[in-house]
Amino acid sequence: MKYFQDKICVITGAGSGLGRDFAIQLYQKGAKLALCDLDQDSLEKTLQRTGDDGIRVKLFQVDVSDQSAMEELALDVESQLGPADMLINNAGICLIPGTFEDTADEQFRKVIDVNMWGPYYGIRAFLPQLKNRPEASIVNISSLAGIVGMYGHSAYSMSKAALRGLSQALQSELSGSKVHLTVVHPGGVKTNLIKNAPNLEENLQEKAHRNFTEMSFQTADKTVKKIIKGIQKNKAQVIIGLDSRLILLIKALFPKAHPNIIRLLFSQANFKNDPPWRTKRP
Repeated sequence: MKYFQDKICVITGAGSGLGRDFAIQLYQKGAKLALCDLDQDSLEKTLQRTGDDGIRVKLFQVDVSDQSAMEELALDVESQLGPADMLINNAGICLIPGTFEDTADEQFRKVIDVNMWGPYYGIRAFLPQLKNRPEASIVNISSLAGIVGMYGHSAYSMSKAALRGLSQALQSELSGSKVHLTVVHPGGVKTNLIKNAPNLEENLQEKAHRNFTEMSFQTADKTVKKIIKGIQKNKAQVIIGLDSRLILLIKALFPKAHPNIIRLLFSQANFKNDPPWRTKRP
């Protein structure tokens, strides 16, 4: 999909982070937007950032982990804007780092529900519309953790690896059709991902957010620009970030030892505490 003028783009997780930047940049390229998020206030802020007067942008408060809600969303988008040309499965959550054994079942399932079942429900609901368009795109935001399991992020890694697997299977099934699917694997991006972690105490949110963004190499706007270029080139996969490429290189060079290397690199990443490299101020 080279051009976005008058294309109807559905963006989940549009209230902040990559979703907000997708909204801003695609709006500037002439797209009509269906912005979806669980947080209505955040959606309103994204709408303000686009500068739209409610004509080309519609807001939908929806829980992506609710299949019936996603089915209703598809009907609402079609009735208010028209059939979708692009679905960006961006909504996702992450827990504060912790081992598999220390992660409660309820928290683990919540990550899977949003990160894995959310895109599944979105594709189920919108694929019939997409297949009837002259050209259409599905964009699944996976992660570096979808390629290499990350220490302390078992639930997140499982959900993003599942999304990668689904994406690759659909790429094969949709080959030769008018629907193109791009799966994206960013490394660390300066977003509210950790700040919004469901297992993070509210009084620690700001410190965790600061520490997380210090460890992230990519800004949301630059990441989205790269993803949009990938969509325009009909790329099957987009890998973003020096950290992503470094970890993938380590995996390739040390196929047996890379799990231990990753553990050594990331076992100290506890975003609730100051990272060990920060100089303590008197």
